[in-house]
Amino acid sequence: MLVQERHKLIIMELESKGNVSVTELKSLLQVSLDTVRRDLAQLESLGKLQRVHGGATSKNNVVTNQAYLQRKISLIDRKQELAGYAVERIKENQAVCLNAGTTNIEVAKKLAARFERLTIISNSLKVVECLAHKKGFTVILLGGILNHDEYSLYGRSIENEIAGFNIDVSFISINAISLEKGLTDFRQGESDVINAMIRSSRQSVVVADSSKFETVSYLNICSLKQIDAIITDSQMDDTLREQYIENGVSIVNAYPNG
Repeated sequence: MLVQERHKLIIMELESKGNVSVTELKSLLQVSLDTVRRDLAQLESLGKLQRVHGGATSKNNVVTNQAYLQRKISLIDRKQELAGYAVERIKENQAVCLNAGTTNIEVAKKLAARFERLTIISNSLKVVECLAHKKGFTVILLGGILNHDEYSLYGRSIENEIAGFNIDVSFISINAISLEKGLTDFRQGESDVINAMIRSSRQSVVVADSSKFETVSYLNICSLKQIDAIITDSQMDDTLREQYIENGVSIVNAYPNG
């Protein structure tokens, strides 16, 4: 990975978390600790961050959307953990679709760190921002109506665009999952985007931290039978996991040690 790409990922980590350790960056960037420390020193000299013991902290504390930011930083470690497992399903040169959502921001970062040539299709401005530095990626931002709160686009034009693609894997970021109601969400317009993704994808994989299970939001998306798998973090309750498996749902738990 080029130094410019590493610097971009470091800045994005700080924007999402406020601070980051050298150990976390080593894992994200897949480089040595010495390389991470050199990158932090260079970014500090440019006024992009402030180094602290064991890591760095952001110098930019401006918040434009408190609700979105709160979701973005909530359970960030779990989202990063499951995102690492999600990208194991991807191969170089595949077409991957990511809908809007804070978990898919973490998936996008992992894709950028691991691959050199992918086609990424998304309705999320934040996902596209994560990938803008990847010159080998073909990044397609779906056009539609802007949701100012979610930094995403939606509408019939997006559904029609998605229908024109043959997608290898779609990663679906969702607000709530339950055995009774399936996938549900609170975001107007996202339901149609997700269902269009499912119809055009060879594999449809939900990425959701364990806090999302057995919760229900007010907009119905689809049943669990319409998706191929759910990837979640290592904190999911074992009994609940078994209930989902018994109901025919493929659950993939991420585990920190493999």
